[in-house]
Amino acid sequence: MFRKVFPILLLGGVHLMFLSYVVIKADQILLAVSFISLIGYFFFKYTPVEFEWKEYLTTILLFGVGFFFTSETIDLFSVTPVYASALVGIVFSFFLTKRFPVFPAIVYSGSFAGMVTDFHSEELYVIFSIILIGGNLFYFLKDNFNGLGGKLGSIGFGSMLFPILIGSDKSLFDKVYEKVLTIDPIGDLSSSKMLFFTVIVALVGTVVTYWLNNKRGLGPIKSSAISSFIIAIPLQIVPFSGFLALIPIVFFGASFVGMTNEKTLGWFPIIIVGVFYGVIFHFTHPFFNGYGGTLGTTACLCCLLGVLIQKTFNSQTVRV
Repeated sequence: MFRKVFPILLLGGVHLMFLSYVVIKADQILLAVSFISLIGYFFFKYTPVEFEWKEYLTTILLFGVGFFFTSETIDLFSVTPVYASALVGIVFSFFLTKRFPVFPAIVYSGSFAGMVTDFHSEELYVIFSIILIGGNLFYFLKDNFNGLGGKLGSIGFGSMLFPILIGSDKSLFDKVYEKVLTIDPIGDLSSSKMLFFTVIVALVGTVVTYWLNNKRGLGPIKSSAISSFIIAIPLQIVPFSGFLALIPIVFFGASFVGMTNEKTLGWFPIIIVGVFYGVIFHFTHPFFNGYGGTLGTTACLCCLLGVLIQKTFNSQTVRV
């Protein structure tokens, strides 16, 4: 019995950590809605956790590979975190093996932790804690919640447990272009206009990724990484600030919603989830600290809400 409950405890613990540490700083109504989404856990079927040493050690190693390559890409080439993570995702999405089919997914999940490594990695023991916790989370969740958007991002955020406990945090959104001249052709937007455009970008990111994933057969990782990489290129070439600088981040997070399998969420709920993600992002992104996986965790909670919506129109249990 415990082996079946264990995945729920792991992912549920990550989401509760996220809700209590990040979302609680924002609007209480959004907090309540996010907690409601956790009911979605009850509509999944769970696979008992099995353990095999070789696969376990390989998982931790590959999570570290994603972490390392993303952080080094950011440091060496001075690229944005979204650009680096998406690039790593694209490259490793071609590393498909029958013996280890989750290879690209592990690396992509590790890349989310590596997006903000320079905020936390002043000490080597912090880096090792991130890789070890993230690798363990992936290994014990690998056979559960598959097809649910944001799962990999949730694992990336869970790997930040130790930096969160010691209070090592900085704002990702204030660090995109800290030391270079930026341009803002749009200027300041009102809150209502900012919300409107954020929802539009989130909806586009969700729909494009979902279509590439389920209708064009690219798979979840290629669909998310390629589309996000393309969106991140203009920001990498021209150092925009203001809302334009947020577009790749909004799109990247929404792409995790689009990574959802069509057997888990259909078109109607995925569109609702995409809109909801944009709303949540708008109200919570000023409170996001520089921890990897916050975008994916938000996406996962929104997708769980989508599961509840789909359950309203479909009496069948969600099969993952």
